[in-house]
Amino acid sequence: MKIKMRDGVVLDCHRYGKGQPVVLVHGFGGIQEIWVGQVSWLVAHGYEAIVYDQRNHGASQPIAGPVQVMDLVQDLHDLILQLNLKKPFLIGHSMGAGVVYGFLGYYPSFQLSGAMGIDQPPKMLSNSEWPYGFLDATDDNYRINLLKKRKVHETLNGLDDRIWQRYHPAKKQKPFRLKENLGLLVNEARADWRSALEHTQVDTLLVSSVQSPFFDYRFAETMERLNPQHIHALAVEGAGHDVQAEIPDKFNQIMGAFLKNPATF
Repeated sequence: MKIKMRDGVVLDCHRYGKGQPVVLVHGFGGIQEIWVGQVSWLVAHGYEAIVYDQRNHGASQPIAGPVQVMDLVQDLHDLILQLNLKKPFLIGHSMGAGVVYGFLGYYPSFQLSGAMGIDQPPKMLSNSEWPYGFLDATDDNYRINLLKKRKVHETLNGLDDRIWQRYHPAKKQKPFRLKENLGLLVNEARADWRSALEHTQVDTLLVSSVQSPFFDYRFAETMERLNPQHIHALAVEGAGHDVQAEIPDKFNQIMGAFLKNPATF
């Protein structure tokens, strides 16, 4: 289905199953098909899965103007309202997790059942007090180091074959408009959602990857110490950055346990 946002931009969205709604938010350069392993699990276990291509991504409307992370946060809010979702769970991967963190910060009183972020610290740039940023990008050098080409593999051993068979053809049909979105990447990197997580009253699970090629997994433990009542940290092994698509069975067990009882995870 197509959903029109507050400014007229149209996003491509799909709903699967019936039950408690779970909104899945992909990352920078991604598409909704990265969640196929979670969609099938959610439907089989009595949830409704909602996936969509973010603004200027995938099958959503291409736009010429600049996109910022706050546009994506507002899009998520618009989508929830238009679909009339009641107390949804929000699960985001990579930049999609940043969008979820932003939602927690800008809509603190919105009724959510829980939130999850996958391999994404709330601040992407390192400094003397925060050593968990993206590779060697810091507050001082990010304009150079963020965009330089690197020989880094996003995954540890590739995507799970079941996911790849669905994701790869869709990705070829919906190529990413990188040039048009470089400003979004810089804007995302400059965001700092630590305060949002520190003060949220929504039970939030931060899934970090011990073997992530991009981030130090200990960021999740640090955030848990700042808000131990509502932030839960879990470090997983056996995957790179795309945890949910590399080891979907293991991730789905984690996701299922959190959805069942987020407060006591």
